[in-house]
Amino acid sequence: MIRFLFSLLIVAIVSSPSYAAITADFTQEKNSNIPKGWELKEWKGKGEIIFENEDGIPFIHLKSSKNSFALHKELNFNIKEYPVITWRWKVSSLPDGADVRNRKTDDQAAQIYIVFPKFPAMINSRVVGYIWETSAPAGSVITSTKYSYTKYIVLRSGKERLGEWLEEKRNVYADYKMLFNEEPPLVGKVSVMIDTDNTKSSAESFFSAIRFEKEPVMLAEAPKPVEKGADALIGSANPKTKEIPVFLEDKKDKPDAAGAGKKEEIKTKKSGFAAIKSRIIPKTSPDAKASDTVIAVNSSILYISLAAFILILIAVVAVIAVKRPKKPKKIIM
Repeated sequence: MIRFLFSLLIVAIVSSPSYAAITADFTQEKNSNIPKGWELKEWKGKGEIIFENEDGIPFIHLKSSKNSFALHKELNFNIKEYPVITWRWKVSSLPDGADVRNRKTDDQAAQIYIVFPKFPAMINSRVVGYIWETSAPAGSVITSTKYSYTKYIVLRSGKERLGEWLEEKRNVYADYKMLFNEEPPLVGKVSVMIDTDNTKSSAESFFSAIRFEKEPVMLAEAPKPVEKGADALIGSANPKTKEIPVFLEDKKDKPDAAGAGKKEEIKTKKSGFAAIKSRIIPKTSPDAKASDTVIAVNSSILYISLAAFILILIAVVAVIAVKRPKKPKKIIM
């Protein structure tokens, strides 16, 4: 009986369900101008965030004019378990004269960052950034001119595909290993950003839900880094620079190349949402939030079942111990 219960317990633990993806969407919180679960960080001027929805899919519209702001969402997971990031973005205007390779013109219309905190977080955290650049060629790998542990991968550049919704997929785990030549720590934060403060210009961009997925997807190779010398690949940053990254200013404590250059783009008509709606919602469920709820309920049922098994096991052991016959005491004459 005990062996049978123990076997069931092992099977239950091994078959424990896990999330297929970690989603950071931009659903508007009631009476708030910030997406639910996100934090707004403004450095210069006021950030303009517009909530929009098409075909039931929420997205945000960011406008920047001579200012700089970002949205952060706290996360905590192992990127090796959820290595693939997917998102959709659109840029309608770029900051004039911006160039990520020059500290004085370091502005971008659309940026996504994954922050990997390392103690002390203020000066030692690693940041992987995917950006839509004005001047630097697509495929460039660049070190920030402000913070040496921030590495950019230029996914899009210039006016090509401007005004179109595009889908991006990257293997963050592979990108991190390529950029930093080490195993990544846990993910601590994801961030979307827009800035035009250095160029004193303006820009607009749009973002839909960001997802971190378990299963890598086979995709077409991205453009290889432009070979124009070391500066073109690593930027003009001084590797000894230890300035605090903008993602961590408000917190006190707070890849190999085989999978690094892969992405996919979807060209759609009109806004593109009608064609990609079915791809945003997981195939296993007609509604992503409903799917997450079902997984959470199943997990709760599993934990209750495990607790019941353990209690039964303890009860059986106790009964056996009570019913075990006692040896008669020897009487010494």
